Amino acid sequence: MEHTPENIKKIIDEERIRIEFQPIYSLNTRKYIGLEALARGYIGEDIVAPLEMFEYAKENGISLRLDRLCRIKAMQSFARQGNAPSLFINFETGVLNTVTPGTGEILRTASENNISPQNIVIELNESKVKDSYNLMMFADFYRSKGFLIALDNVADGLDTQNRIMLINPDIIKIDRSIVSYIDGDKYKQEVFRSIINTAKQIGAMTVAEGVERVDEVITCMIMGVDYFQGFYFQKPGSFNYLFTNEVRMKVDEAAQRLNISTKKNETVANMKIESYKRIVYDLVNRLACMADGDVYDTVLREYLEDKTEVECAFLIDKKGFQITDTVMSEGTVISEGYRPAVKGVNHSIKNYFYAIKEQIEDPFISGWYVSNATGNTCKTISSKFYDKNGDMIVVCVDLKQSIK
Repeated sequence: MEHTPENIKKIIDEERIRIEFQPIYSLNTRKYIGLEALARGYIGEDIVAPLEMFEYAKENGISLRLDRLCRIKAMQSFARQGNAPSLFINFETGVLNTVTPGTGEILRTASENNISPQNIVIELNESKVKDSYNLMMFADFYRSKGFLIALDNVADGLDTQNRIMLINPDIIKIDRSIVSYIDGDKYKQEVFRSIINTAKQIGAMTVAEGVERVDEVITCMIMGVDYFQGFYFQKPGSFNYLFTNEVRMKVDEAAQRLNISTKKNETVANMKIESYKRIVYDLVNRLACMADGDVYDTVLREYLEDKTEVECAFLIDKKGFQITDTVMSEGTVISEGYRPAVKGVNHSIKNYFYAIKEQIEDPFISGWYVSNATGNTCKTISSKFYDKNGDMIVVCVDLKQSIK
């Protein structure tokens, strides 16, 4: 149903915006890692889609005003949900063609609602921006303030690949046009793999958008995606109606079917699970005996001296922040353009942290991927211990591909 310009103007003038949320799920942990805020206009009980509102705003030169209104409403609504993890908010990137990037408006709105930047993911649709430099400046500004940056609606194309490398996003959301019926489409599978490989090269997490069928979930998961969003799991809705038994059953069904599928895969079947556990537990036992956290780096270096199969190791605190250097094994070759993470880096959305924090899997064992620290193929194993104050510390060890 189309609505009159007068009605849409009334919605914007009177701030008649309602926020719905759609969860983003990790199949590894069977938990949701964030909520995307989706704005809806309303007149009485009649809902107005965001596309209609933004088309009207563009025609009348008020895109920035509407974009800010939706974002304010999203943060106000999210702030009322005390136990929600991360908020994914959309930014109308088309306005970067006419305004100076990085004004700090999003930072101010987050502060006014007592939301930490570390809990906000800013979604950018790079295809709407003519000037790549403005997009890069915007992303760099907000990343420097602690926000995470996601590229939305990523599909195929050289321009998209170039902008991924330019912006270096923390999260890449793969478009529904690629995900839909991917289980039976070889071309889509090749495009999907290409995006996954690019994400691994820059250390970005990936989200398959718009999943509606369990076969799409399984195919995407086997090809290496990290998270899922779509109607198969949950349609957008108010926070109180998101996490039903039906949703939990769908997550469990997908996880069980994935388990059956991977057991048929020779690589997975031959994984040395027990040896992986021994590797990380050896380090956990050494660290658990330490009374002084100042010597953690020394313990990591000593541990690496007799672990030829380990590429590096580091520790993360209970909030997801790295508390040691990434200690590299001797002779590790670091490819050009890569660098190990340093103290203070936020790992809170990474599976190897989230799975331990939520007590889903311990130890957590990732698949093989390209390390953001070195550019080499590695596998991350994580576990935990508790320091002298009783606070959880997550131990992360990256294995070299040579032990595969």
